Amino acid sequence: MTEYLFLFHSTVGVVRMRKALQAAGMTFRVKDIPRQLRGGCGLCIYLSCEAGEEQRWVVAGETEAIYRVDEGAFMLLHALPSTTNLTDS
Repeated sequence: MTEYLFLFHSTVGVVRMRKALQAAGMTFRVKDIPRQLRGGCGLCIYLSCEAGEEQRWVVAGETEAIYRVDEGAFMLLHALPSTTNLTDS
């Protein structure tokens, strides 16, 4: 198993992923973002899973980045854009 850290554009992403992980019976931790990293909402989720399975937990438009955690170091694996709904007034 590999440990991953998920960053989010907003707390909505944290809540959505937390609910999905709880429903699936996954073990995870919600924590403050480590000082070395920056993220939109200040919270992150740590999740241990098999390599490649981390992409299953991406919340479209809400997940900002996924890092692999290795002995306290963070390796960026995926950087994801936010989805912005713009409407003309």
